[in-house]
Amino acid sequence: MNRVPRFDDPRTGKDATAILIEQETMTHQVRAIILSAVFLTTAAATSIVWAGENSSLHAEGEKAFALGKYQAAENFFRAVLEKEPKNFLVLEAQANTKIKLKKYNEAVKLLDKILAMTVATGRNILVHTDGESEPLEAELVDDNVMAVDESAKDDEAFSEFLKKDYEGPVPHYRVFLKKSGKMKLFLKSRTRLQYSGIPAATREKIAALKSTVMKKSISAQRVKPAAELVALPGGCFQMGSRLGDPDEQPVHKVCLSPFKMAKYEVRQKFFQTAMGYNPSQYVGGDLPVDSVSWEGARDYCRKLGLRLPTEAEWEFAVRGGTQEEYYWGKNMPGNAANFCDSTCDLNNRVANLTDGFKHSAPVGSFPPNPFGLYDMSGNVSEWVQDWMAINENYYVMSPEQDPRGPRPELDACSGATCVGSISITKKIYRGGSWNQRIVDMRSANRKDAHFQLKEDGTGFRCAADRNP
Repeated sequence: MNRVPRFDDPRTGKDATAILIEQETMTHQVRAIILSAVFLTTAAATSIVWAGENSSLHAEGEKAFALGKYQAAENFFRAVLEKEPKNFLVLEAQANTKIKLKKYNEAVKLLDKILAMTVATGRNILVHTDGESEPLEAELVDDNVMAVDESAKDDEAFSEFLKKDYEGPVPHYRVFLKKSGKMKLFLKSRTRLQYSGIPAATREKIAALKSTVMKKSISAQRVKPAAELVALPGGCFQMGSRLGDPDEQPVHKVCLSPFKMAKYEVRQKFFQTAMGYNPSQYVGGDLPVDSVSWEGARDYCRKLGLRLPTEAEWEFAVRGGTQEEYYWGKNMPGNAANFCDSTCDLNNRVANLTDGFKHSAPVGSFPPNPFGLYDMSGNVSEWVQDWMAINENYYVMSPEQDPRGPRPELDACSGATCVGSISITKKIYRGGSWNQRIVDMRSANRKDAHFQLKEDGTGFRCAADRNP
């Protein structure tokens, strides 16, 4: 191993290398003192000095974050936010710091503050900088340009040996000044930008970051999966509807053996713990897992020693002994289930009704059906075990006792070695969801999709045989 040679100073007897280190340390201390003096002098001369101060704190926070000193970064960003609580750049920086510190709930609160802000229609800004008594109207061109700080060359507060530490490119903003019609660079550490709102791209980035943070929070909780099952007696009922689509006809008699159905749709906190991933579009531990494939639903139920319900079991369960189009009656009151209501962004929304949720709702948010099962209609659609028949009407040939759908012996698989689902690939899902119409929540309504498709708004619940 190479060793650094020791050179003793004949005057002091000390290691010369150590003396150089001490001098370097003193140099940095002197530099800090001079910087403080310069800053205080500027503070007396301008009415927006706090902008420069906060920009410096922001820059120090970014530096601490880059060095992995997250506790220090958290303190710097907190100091800025005490004076600028709506500075979305610092809110984002503090949120990222909280994530590193595994303070996920605090990070989500900060991100929610950003998401609550108005979205800017352009890149118009006000530039607050030292030496200007009024903010400058400008348009942001680039928020991170590395350039040499030309202002340092004219700063008499620094001696030549101190300036050497500042040589080289440092972060700047590039803006277009509206009054002069010219481009200009502003040193980040001495500048604060005031936005009229957050850019649309920033909002999208923050929304994606929030989903990631919430998934991290769910993983940290490690909630053990559970399924509360409701024992159903089985029996006979009329399956299908004369008022519905052709694939709901003919209405036919079906008799079922007793079975058990999960009281609730599968929560994300259970699915993510069991499966190690969370495909959901809208994330929350108590929200139903959505955008999950049929394979994912099947595999989860198997891990819990359960299974997906057959289509006949599902319709028997959703009806709860009723024969109306919906288990709550003929008409939709608005608060019976979660559908694409007036707050929904899609063009199939119902403009005159509101269910209280823009997207999916925490499971159990709406009244149960007569069997005590929650969200059987609405919230998320639910996969069932059955394949959708191809070029034939299964309802015409369905057995009366415990029907299992067409080709029940075929397992869902894919790839060159797949033996089974080559000629039949679509599985059935039921119940309607937050992004569908009211009519899609009818008890007899049927939909289908490829068994590997992760369709928006599609989840599931598990079932089990009922032991005698």
